[in-house]
Amino acid sequence: MNAIGTILRWILTWGLALFVLLLLAWVMITASKTNGEIFANPFGLPQTWSLDNLVQAWQVGGLGTAFLNSGIVAIVSVALGLALACGVAYAITCIPFRGSSILYLAFAVGLGVPLQALIIPTFLKMTDLGIRDSIWSLILVYAVFSLPKAVFLLAAFMNEVSGELREAAAIDGAGHFRIFGRVVLPLVRPALATVGIIEFIGAWNEYIYASVLVTDPGSRTLPLGLASFQSEYASSYGLVAAGIVISIIPVIVVYILFQRQVVEGLSSGALKG
Repeated sequence: MNAIGTILRWILTWGLALFVLLLLAWVMITASKTNGEIFANPFGLPQTWSLDNLVQAWQVGGLGTAFLNSGIVAIVSVALGLALACGVAYAITCIPFRGSSILYLAFAVGLGVPLQALIIPTFLKMTDLGIRDSIWSLILVYAVFSLPKAVFLLAAFMNEVSGELREAAAIDGAGHFRIFGRVVLPLVRPALATVGIIEFIGAWNEYIYASVLVTDPGSRTLPLGLASFQSEYASSYGLVAAGIVISIIPVIVVYILFQRQVVEGLSSGALKG
């Protein structure tokens, strides 16, 4: 039975991977075709490979500006969220204080709060702060909403850092800032990469809050720009495919760059479990 289960899992895993790769290849090929080629042979190769659809989607369709906005929002919100989460997680796990367990429990409970329930108060608060309808409102919202998951995961990893290492560093005269930067952070780097990529993908693809907080076309993120682009060029399938390609390439690139750290982080988490 174990052998059969292993074979079934292997078939399912590789079958799903093959399906995703084929789907991705088909979208990229479609992005290189004209409408006539798509209708004539939907699954065939283009007669002439061209980047015209990508260029037009980027420049004329306004996806270039949306792409840049999404990049700024995702990168800055992830950096801010990780910086805050690392400090909180270190304080909870490595600096004992009264109420630390309650604080950790509060972040754990925050994982179960549906973000859709916070749309109205978030809208009102961003309006009060005067930053609604700008990418800074999204940066602040994404960074804050990432804290429960990030703190929960990072605290679990930091809790596994040997107390003897911290004590040895303290005996050598290191303070908490030095222990945090020189001892703890290097050991939880895989966890940082894992959390960072999860939050990057979430910020890159987020639509609901972006649609509520941003109405200015110049501040739209890529999900908003792509939705508007698809409605405007609904009959130009090559352009729509080009827009999809533009939206998924950064996620693929980020994962390829950090895949080793992500695998290490997930493996460490599995071993801890």
